[in-house]
Amino acid sequence: MGSFSVGEIKFRGRRFFSSVSFFLVMTGLLGACSVGPRYHPEHVALPAHYHEDDASDQDFRPQELVQWWQQFHDPVLDHLIQQAFDYNHDIRATAQRVLVAHALRDIEASQWYPQIDFSSLNGDLMKSTSLSNAMPRIDDLPRDPHASMLSYGFGASWQIDLFGRIGHQVDAHDKMIAQAQENRHAIMLTVLAEVARNYMTLRGTQHRLAIMEQHIRTARHLHERAIRLQRAGVGNTLHVAQTASLLHTQQSQRAVLCKTISQSMHALEILVGRLPGSLRAELTSTVPLPRVPPAPRTLPVRLLRHRPDIRRAERAYAQAMDEIGTEVAGMYPDLVLPLTYNPNASTFSQLFAAGAQAWQALAMTSLPLGHGGRQQARVRSAQAIAEAGRLKYHQQILTALREVEDAIVAWNGKKTHVGLLHQAAQQSRLANQRSRRLYEAGISDLLNVLETEQSALRAEDTELCAHIDWLHRTVDLHVALGSGWESRS
Repeated sequence: MGSFSVGEIKFRGRRFFSSVSFFLVMTGLLGACSVGPRYHPEHVALPAHYHEDDASDQDFRPQELVQWWQQFHDPVLDHLIQQAFDYNHDIRATAQRVLVAHALRDIEASQWYPQIDFSSLNGDLMKSTSLSNAMPRIDDLPRDPHASMLSYGFGASWQIDLFGRIGHQVDAHDKMIAQAQENRHAIMLTVLAEVARNYMTLRGTQHRLAIMEQHIRTARHLHERAIRLQRAGVGNTLHVAQTASLLHTQQSQRAVLCKTISQSMHALEILVGRLPGSLRAELTSTVPLPRVPPAPRTLPVRLLRHRPDIRRAERAYAQAMDEIGTEVAGMYPDLVLPLTYNPNASTFSQLFAAGAQAWQALAMTSLPLGHGGRQQARVRSAQAIAEAGRLKYHQQILTALREVEDAIVAWNGKKTHVGLLHQAAQQSRLANQRSRRLYEAGISDLLNVLETEQSALRAEDTELCAHIDWLHRTVDLHVALGSGWESRS
């Protein structure tokens, strides 16, 4: 079978189609010849007390660490965190950025497929008759300068990824998707920690306010007693002024605590995507202060691997390695197959005739030969960026280890601090009670009562502040371990 023709168009037969088939098979095989480096995960040495995960290890409690806020046994806190996961605007915005990263990856992956377009053209043409060569004659008969034109066509362009340039670009965008996901995880972890911290501050300040109210009642009682004694002629104005000063000082401190409570409520409302004031009825009532859960006794490696900043740095390093492959592939030949089919005619009946058909099938190859070393410089730049990414990844691991160790030291130190302050507060309350009884019996002076009252208030308030800080240190410890976001990832 040689060739056959339809009108003026000739089509090659078996030899033509065999050549095309062979060409497509060869380009497919060459497409597997990807150049450039490939990413291999880095292995980082960790301290001896960080161990590999073992299912038989009873000290490793995934559920307690992943959903660590449940260890405070506070249903209001659990509800607020679930609302933050669902309605926080920062978390929802980062989810959209993940979708953007997926769309950008699909844009790059579209280069793997033929790019096909359709076009059409129809209308009238009018040629100028004022030009000497505008009216050629055939058999001494002039042509009509008017013409109608109908045209439609398909254009296709297929870029063959011989050396993996497109593949490296798609892989790089896959790493960008992973980075966008880790950014979302980091935002989730930040929002989770802020909800927990503000809630601990709110509950602790409410207890500080309750203690302040007790001391204000005591100060008011002392002030009223001093006034009665002064009026009875057995007291003096000095005692009245001293008790009034104590009362006004404590009342001013109460105003500061009320402001802190309102600010903490507003912060929680914004974090859960609500308007300020919408959670006041739910948060106003005073509940027992959350108990501090025990810290994890061992540190599995998996916990550090779950930190979003470490995972994001690792994916950034992997993306930089793919960028090297993209630049290296740019030094090799680029093959594009442009195909067009574009019939032209003046009438609709002629548009599908053999004489109106027009098409072309080409193979375009380009190879950068001399650009002053530009492509080589791009490769060196990509290599330097990748090395910087590798170093940043290792530095991020070291930073995470430092934060974990600092969080453990702070947690243990605060535990000891709270225990000692609790004993001091108990002794101050006992001294204050004895001082008031002695004063009521007329044995002790009012000055001793005022001093022990202020000392007891400071001790109790300092203990509560330390307990709130201990709760914050617990949150910081779990943030340093990177736990929490996995529950709703």
